[in-house]
Order: sequence, then structure tokens, then C-alpha cells
Amino acid sequence: MTLEQQKEEAAFLDTRLDDETAAKVEKWNLALLALTLAHDADHIIQARRWHYHIPLKLWVINLAVYVLPVVTEFLVKNKRPAAFGAAAAGSVVTAAAFNKVHWWKPTTDIWGVWNHNYFKLQKGVWHEGQWIQGIKWYDWALVLDLIALSVPMVQNMLTMRKDFKEQLEA
Repeated sequence: MTLEQQKEEAAFLDTRLDDETAAKVEKWNLALLALTLAHDADHIIQARRWHYHIPLKLWVINLAVYVLPVVTEFLVKNKRPAAFGAAAAGSVVTAAAFNKVHWWKPTTDIWGVWNHNYFKLQKGVWHEGQWIQGIKWYDWALVLDLIALSVPMVQNMLTMRKDFKEQLEA
């Protein structure tokens, strides 16, 4: 990136979003937050169904997925164009992380019973001396919904960023 391009990007990031654009970004971000909260609520329901105690460290680690959406909300409230990138990144990171954990295997073994993917949990696993079994259709739906939201969210954020930048240059 040339010095001139860096100056243009800095000037762009220094502008303020109009109310309509900020509201659109916020709606997408709130949809992501709502699906993330629904997914986490589903884990609480799963844990109750299995008589499983969610350890404190897992509660704390789960907060990490909310960082980018909260940053996006801050940027939107301050009408900063960086909200486009934060919203897009938040949707990709959230969808990718949730799907990696639930379809394959987590990178680390800090997820308690969810160290086993949904395929294994569907069949049943022994975890800390307890038999745990059962993934419902809506458990799968809440993971897949994040992908269904993530793809159009990224596309919309990139398009909205491009359109907003073109409006400023016009």
C-alpha cells in the first residue's frame, strides 16, 4: 500500500457513518449477537438435560466470542467505518469457531464435554464418569444458522463499505 493509499484509508476511517448505514451495520451485528446468545443458551439447556456442570473457566472462555461483536457495537455507536470490518470479522470468527468445535474437534481440550463433537455426542460418550448422549435437531440448526448468517453478513459488510466509500468520493 502506497503512502497516498494509506492517507486515503486513514481519511476514510476518520469519517463518520450516516445514521442509516450505522443502523444497517448494527442490525447485522445484533443478529449475530442474538444467534450467538441462542447457541450459548442451547448449551445451557444441553448441560441441564445431561445433568452436566459447566465449569467456570468454560463460562469465561466463552466470553471471547463476544469480543468482536461488542467492539463492532462500540464502533457503530461512534459511527466509525471500521465497524464494517469488525462486523465482517466477527461473523467469520464466530461461525468458524463454533463449527470447528462442534463438527470436528476443538484446538484445545478446554471445552469440557464439548471436547467431543456433535457426531460423537449424538451417539454418546463417557465424560468424567458420566454417560452423555443426545444432540437435538435444533442444536445442529443453531450451529448451521451461524454459517447461514455469516456468508451474507460478510458480503453485505464489504458491499456497504465499498458503497459508503464511493459516496464519500463522489
